[in-house]
Amino acid sequence: MTPEAKYKGSIKLSAIGDALGWITEFEKSSQGLLEKFGTDRIENFYDWKKNVGGRFYGFIDEIKAGSYSDDTQLLLAVARSIKKDGRLDHKYFAKIELANWLDYARGGGRTVKTAADKISRKSVNWHSNFYTFKVNGETYDYTNSGANGAAMRVLPIALANVGNFDRIKEEIFANSIITHGHPRAILGAMLYGYAVNQIIIFRPEDFRWENYIKQIGLDFPLKFDLSFLKNNLEITEWFKKWNTRNPLDFEQVYTETVSETQNHLRLIYQSLKQNTPVKETMSKIGCFDPSTKGSGISTVVAGIYLAAKYSNNPLEAIIESVNALGSDTDSIAAFAGGLVGALHGQKIIPEKWKNVQDIEYLDKIADRLLQVSEDRLKESPIAMNNKLKSLNNPKADNYVLNERIEFIPIGEGKITSIDRQATLTKGKYNLILEAVLDEGQSIIVSKLFDDLNYTSKPEIFSKSDKLLKIALEKLLPNTFERFKLFISNHGSLSKEQLELFEAILLNEN
Repeated sequence: MTPEAKYKGSIKLSAIGDALGWITEFEKSSQGLLEKFGTDRIENFYDWKKNVGGRFYGFIDEIKAGSYSDDTQLLLAVARSIKKDGRLDHKYFAKIELANWLDYARGGGRTVKTAADKISRKSVNWHSNFYTFKVNGETYDYTNSGANGAAMRVLPIALANVGNFDRIKEEIFANSIITHGHPRAILGAMLYGYAVNQIIIFRPEDFRWENYIKQIGLDFPLKFDLSFLKNNLEITEWFKKWNTRNPLDFEQVYTETVSETQNHLRLIYQSLKQNTPVKETMSKIGCFDPSTKGSGISTVVAGIYLAAKYSNNPLEAIIESVNALGSDTDSIAAFAGGLVGALHGQKIIPEKWKNVQDIEYLDKIADRLLQVSEDRLKESPIAMNNKLKSLNNPKADNYVLNERIEFIPIGEGKITSIDRQATLTKGKYNLILEAVLDEGQSIIVSKLFDDLNYTSKPEIFSKSDKLLKIALEKLLPNTFERFKLFISNHGSLSKEQLELFEAILLNEN
């Protein structure tokens, strides 16, 4: 099997796992799936809807089948931040990719969104993004952020540096601390990088899960000892600041986390030997406990476990992850997908999964990572056109369909969809813009506006919004989508025309 097949398989199956798992991430029961999708087990992509932005100022995100979430968005952001030598431009990732990601983020968790917001402070650099935030009156500190928001984005680092685990460790550690400060997040990310580095070297017919898990656990404390950072001045500075904010020093907490991880690895090894049910195993490593379900350790170990268990039936590793309701399904499925893709390559991807969002761009990113790993990358920087309207943090509702725009840092593109949704708060609405960028990535940017910011007549906006609400109730889904597109493409319809459409929908004489 060629390296290209493995790289493309890993990146695409990670995104596929994310897209499938995002559907089930907040589902509590198979009955809920049955009511929404007509099946109690998700194995295919579906169109679905998600309320975002809160009750009073939010909108309905109409998610197309195959769409990926923040896991893949940030993975791609990391991939773009990798230099020709395989190292990351951490400042670029923090100040450009991460800061601008907030404009198009889909599904991001509170920790990583807070980190992205805080990194934009001029006084902060990539290795000093210490912050606190409050939830329901309780204060949370950056040094306690141990979720998997770092691990979910580091697959490109492993792929760009295959065979160089010291480099993988150092680059992942540095990238992780931009958003997360607890060893669970950092070690979990490094563990995933190591797991990818180990599995990609196997031919599928030579892979034995026993040897794989044993290799991961072999000399684990030595393998992940922090001595590899002793000459890194920026991270040494980070250690000092971390220790001033905590009663325990970082090394002590890190050592405890190493021990916790070893115990999880021993547990999954025994579960595989004894053929323990998947749900029982995932429960034992904390995947369903609200306090640990998003942990960088629990979720990465779960991904390793499922990839190992279903190494001979790799698609099942993703499907089991997706249907482990109550767990962090999208991240675990992305981890499992990245691993089985690195082992089996892209040939295992079924047709039904090939409509994952931006599949050609995923291939392009995989190609770039392979070129970096083989020291043969030659590319020019993405050109920006300051004459085009920017899609970053829209200042006014003055975009038109098919208009050329630019979005920092991904480049030029065009508007492919425009939607406006009134909020429960009177006098406000959300502008929702979808764009396809020339590089191949598609994004959705939303912005809350006062009605007065709408460039057409406010009464027409109110009338068209009312019309779409009626259409949603009266029309079949496919017909409604066509009708909505028509209204979006004909923003200049008169008040009389809109009233005529309303009368037709209501079947009035």
